[in-house]
Amino acid sequence: MLRSYNPMPSFSHTAEASYFLQPELTGNGLGSRILECLEAGGKERGVSCILAGISSLNDGSIRFHLKHGFMQCGRFRNAGKKNGMFFDIVWMQKDI
Repeated sequence: MLRSYNPMPSFSHTAEASYFLQPELTGNGLGSRILECLEAGGKERGVSCILAGISSLNDGSIRFHLKHGFMQCGRFRNAGKKNGMFFDIVWMQKDI
């Protein structure tokens, strides 16, 4: 899914991407194809900047996004908690 980052007109060119794959489906190009579709759809809507908020516990997703042209642009410390364990949200950005 690609959704508006912020409803204010000043941010109309920025969208946040969210997509999830089951672990057994990674490594076969499906994520790359999904990202390509999101980027193409975003460009059609006038999006030039895509953001992704990723759990710091998800090294695979962080590597995937780096491989596909994203750069780390921020981090919210201890913003999430799962199974009693706090984790950071790593913010990544890509200009398209």
